[in-house]
Amino acid sequence: MNFRDIVPESAWQELIARGRRRPYRRGTQLLRQGESATSVIALTEGIVKVVQSAENGDTLTLMLRGPGEVLGEMGALLDRRRSATIQAVSACVGYVLPAHAFRGYVDRHRLTTEVYRLAVDRMQENERLRSDLVRLPPAARLARVVACLAREIGRPVNDGVLVELGMPREELAAMAAMSRSTAMPVLNRLRVASVLSLGRSHLIVLDPVGLEAAAAPSAEPGRDSAYEARHN
Repeated sequence: MNFRDIVPESAWQELIARGRRRPYRRGTQLLRQGESATSVIALTEGIVKVVQSAENGDTLTLMLRGPGEVLGEMGALLDRRRSATIQAVSACVGYVLPAHAFRGYVDRHRLTTEVYRLAVDRMQENERLRSDLVRLPPAARLARVVACLAREIGRPVNDGVLVELGMPREELAAMAAMSRSTAMPVLNRLRVASVLSLGRSHLIVLDPVGLEAAAAPSAEPGRDSAYEARHN
């Protein structure tokens, strides 16, 4: 679920009409962590990643977002500095609206409750995912991250759900709190089990139920008995 899902279509179209259209090349930073929240961006095309930097300079990709998102909305509503950097992982198109205009838009359409509920839901989902990454075995961690990405930015294709990653496998592995050398065998087992199809910068979820089974606490693709029962 994203911003467009929680507002009437007429309200979404008004937001686009009030914004200034701007294209972004892959790799461009749309918003920067720590800067003043002077605007929001309604994303209509492309995929972006939400990246957070630590004081020691380490960075972590938290999530990918797609069309229908409003980026930077909480900073604009609360008049706080950006809590993360938003970077395009594909060519994107967004509509830029000043923060004060966005606040007026939210008030006019009485969307405050919906916007805050969406923010809280996402914060709780992120906390659950972070908790899972601490307690789950590596295979289940990676499967759970892929399942989350499929829900957030996946789109139906003929053979499954396409997830445009637009980032190296190292970043996907880091999202699951693991190294690339640990993640690749897990991805390959999911591929051999016909749960995933792997591309250079994308993946396709072929078997969503199988992916959820692989994300279970006891799952280890190719080893877990319940998982093997589904794919043997």
